[in-house]
Amino acid sequence: MAEYIIATKFYNEENQLPCLIENIATQKVRPMIVVFLDDGSVDSSANIAMSEATKHGLDFQIVSMPAKKKGNLDTLGRIWTKAQPLLRDLSKNVEYIATIDVDTTVEPQYFGDMINYLETYPSIGVVAGQAQHEPKRTFPMFSGKVFRSTILKKIDKYWDISIDSFINVKALKMGYKLKILDVPVNTPETHLRTSKGRFRSGRLAYYTGTSLFYVLAKGILKFDAQYLRGYWSEWTRGIWQSKDEDIREYYGNLFRLRLLSMVKRIL
Repeated sequence: MAEYIIATKFYNEENQLPCLIENIATQKVRPMIVVFLDDGSVDSSANIAMSEATKHGLDFQIVSMPAKKKGNLDTLGRIWTKAQPLLRDLSKNVEYIATIDVDTTVEPQYFGDMINYLETYPSIGVVAGQAQHEPKRTFPMFSGKVFRSTILKKIDKYWDISIDSFINVKALKMGYKLKILDVPVNTPETHLRTSKGRFRSGRLAYYTGTSLFYVLAKGILKFDAQYLRGYWSEWTRGIWQSKDEDIREYYGNLFRLRLLSMVKRIL
């Protein structure tokens, strides 16, 4: 079985970390190392992460941001950029990287099964299971994601928000395919389905450079006023934008890609 690294980010998660680390430790295929990304916690999260990993016999490294009073969803990617030199160094002789959220649990065979799938299908670059309580996605989600280390090695800097879709787009750019397997992942429902989440989703659409035609079509067809409001709020400011060319190219072409997909299904 090929080796892999697990990376997980946390901010003030001292209550949930023991369960997560126990879940990682009970995997039939254990990671070579766990990389903890402490996004500025002011509680005992970092100490608990280290003590629990030691208790379960897991090798680990920890990367920390300066302490901050409040978490910020708009800057989650910065801790990943800080950790990138370490992740790249650790992945020199490792074929796969896995990511998981602190509020997620998976079955003991989960990561072994994901790696087996990638070993069997070399054209697939990113794979994840299906989040319970959520509809099927088009992109593998962050929690329970496993991807080839060749993708990580091509990255110098991440975008500001969660690295979830960033990894998927980079994999597509490299010619890989993505896959969501019918394997359950026990994780809470995403906040993006709430009213505040839909507003943030609209903001993120502007940040990624999503085509205005796509935003209007999606917002109107789904009667999603919060999504449109979120996009408009960032458009009027015109400041918060991803500078990554691959990201802006992909999301800028979403309208055309979806139209082509619809035509193919009709034909």
